[in-house]
Amino acid sequence: MKKIFLMFCLMMCSTVLFAQQDQSDTELIRATLNNYIEGKINGDTARLSSAFHPHADLRYRDFNTGKLMPFSSSEYVKGFRPGRKINFIGKIISIDVAGHAAQAKVEIQYPAVTYVDYVNLLKIDDEWAIASKVLSSYPVRKKVLFVITSHDQLGNSGRKTGFHLGEVAQAYKPFYDAGYDIDFASPKGGKTHSYGADMNNAADVWFIQNREATGKLFNASKLSEIVPKKYDAVYFAGGHGVMWDLVNDSASEMITRTIYENNGVVGAVCHGPAALTNVKLSNGRFLIQGKVLTSFTNKEEREIELDKVVPFLLQDELQKKGGMFKPLANWQSNVQVDQRLVTGQNPASTGKLAEEMIRLLKNKSLGRN
Repeated sequence: MKKIFLMFCLMMCSTVLFAQQDQSDTELIRATLNNYIEGKINGDTARLSSAFHPHADLRYRDFNTGKLMPFSSSEYVKGFRPGRKINFIGKIISIDVAGHAAQAKVEIQYPAVTYVDYVNLLKIDDEWAIASKVLSSYPVRKKVLFVITSHDQLGNSGRKTGFHLGEVAQAYKPFYDAGYDIDFASPKGGKTHSYGADMNNAADVWFIQNREATGKLFNASKLSEIVPKKYDAVYFAGGHGVMWDLVNDSASEMITRTIYENNGVVGAVCHGPAALTNVKLSNGRFLIQGKVLTSFTNKEEREIELDKVVPFLLQDELQKKGGMFKPLANWQSNVQVDQRLVTGQNPASTGKLAEEMIRLLKNKSLGRN
């Protein structure tokens, strides 16, 4: 019995030692990979060179010929100017250790393209070094955040409200067709009541039949979970619910301010601009102050007899906060663009609004903004 217990203890000790060794090796590998990443970012060629074995085998695909091109680590390091910083983000995605060999995956994110490095490392004389590396790349897809309401009660009327599905679908499809990644968020997250679907509208039908799109919509993130720096634009779909829960939502305001001040585009249609009424920029001014804009008008609200139900008239509030309001006749498509703010009057304005946002984003990519 004592022998069995002793063997068990030895086995446990060996397991712990191996685990500690794996952990130690992982940290050493991480340090080598950080030398690789930080050396590139900062133009620290000595640090970059230290990450490689002198006889490392590096290969890449020539994007002009499609051929696999070999080169040495010394040739690779010579491609970096000492002291010259490079604008990218490096991330270690994974590390797998097997004795004296390891494999790692590293992402190098530039503004327009992301490179994926597949790295093999060897442990020689108790030091880890990159022995070989191949890379691939893919273009960075721009991201747009769609914000919808979580509120589903139409004041004290006893009727349901929520977000207008047509104002989601008819904006989603143009962005999707243009190659943008789209996420959804709302104050509470999850599913919200919707209305306004038009089964005679091709974009509405397409959206409803698209499982990926509806899956994202009805599993919306909470606004408090959103990292605004990930997004190039934010779009506020309408629906009367916005008038209650997005008017003073601090997370929504922070997201909007951050995206706009990061040279992003802000869009809102119909009752969506209610979410912009209290957004202040870092200089203390309202985002909409002095800007030409539009929204669901007082006349449209009165025509559908909800002017006494909503907590305020949106047109009046936007004007009170310094917006230069431009209405058209009831139910006419009306889109106003001022700098990087794009607003639409009613559901009929949705498709044109999305097109204007996309145009601004493309101009931004070309350096025209």
